[in-house]
Amino acid sequence: MASRLVLVVLMFIIPTITARFKDHIVGDEAGWLLGFDYQAWANAKKFHVGDKLVFKYGVGSHNVYKVNGTGFQNCIRPPLSEALTTGNDTVVLATPGRKWYICGVGKHCENGMKFAITVFPLKEKSPSPPTPPLTYGKTFIVGDGAGWKLGFDYQAWAYGKKFQVGDKLVFNYPVGAHNVHKVNGTGFQNCIRPPLSEALTTGSDTVVLATPGRKWYICGVGQHCQNAMKLVITVYPRQKVAAPAPSPPLTYGKEFIVGDEAGWRLGFDYQAWAYGKKFQVGDKLVFKYGVGAHNVFKVNGTQFQGCISPPAKDALSSGYDTIVLATPGNKWYICGVGQHCQNGMKLFLTVMPRKH
Repeated sequence: MASRLVLVVLMFIIPTITARFKDHIVGDEAGWLLGFDYQAWANAKKFHVGDKLVFKYGVGSHNVYKVNGTGFQNCIRPPLSEALTTGNDTVVLATPGRKWYICGVGKHCENGMKFAITVFPLKEKSPSPPTPPLTYGKTFIVGDGAGWKLGFDYQAWAYGKKFQVGDKLVFNYPVGAHNVHKVNGTGFQNCIRPPLSEALTTGSDTVVLATPGRKWYICGVGQHCQNAMKLVITVYPRQKVAAPAPSPPLTYGKEFIVGDEAGWRLGFDYQAWAYGKKFQVGDKLVFKYGVGAHNVFKVNGTQFQGCISPPAKDALSSGYDTIVLATPGNKWYICGVGQHCQNGMKLFLTVMPRKH
């Protein structure tokens, strides 16, 4: 009697557990072949422990190797004895973490027949309601027609654009010529490259902006980052359309002396000064300089990029100019004296809403 009870219980439990696992046909209908973007396919999916990968292909045309990050990056094939070759190979994702797969036939790996995935731990079901799916917004081709390459001003490209949660960045470049690393502020400032295994290398890398805040990206090939192949943006929460509410009174926050002890002058990197600082609505900027030596204009992104000065009557010129950051968003400031702006005397920053 007891053994029959155990059997009945297992009959209910096992299907429930199995139903939580998913079979992923690699490439969907296309299967495992040349000329398909497997990284784009994988980026759109979420893999959990217990899921399976199924590689379908003509026997003898291809094979499957599981490799490490270095083997993936450089298309290093393990011994032939380790290849999967049935034409209907099933790989169970038994542990969480990063996983890499390549085809070891000919130059198939070098021609893009490879992909990397991240396997997440199997989460226990909870009574909490499911998270609503991310609403995808706008797709930004980084650099527009120029793509991701040397000799392009990506910071200027980003000026004036508003990035929101759910938007996508697409980095287009020839495979092998460049790559994309997501880094932190320090890594961005000093061009510190993460491990090669973390690089995006497909030549058409898509990054979904899933969370708000500051985001940094660099190219990790050679000295490309040091030669300005890098991008920093601010991602804003996606706004829901709602009835406008009255604005609360402005609360004044922190006071920033632009340039700190150096003040507002030539020969100082104001963009470097701004990196790492968090500016919020209600904060103040103070520009200190010798009266007559400089001035301050608040401009838009186009004027900032081209060093176009507004009319002289719009200039701040007291030598101790205070600007209250009254609204969130991108802000641009230049010196309109002579060629000072063209010689680097300009500042761009992003003002975040003040959290209560």
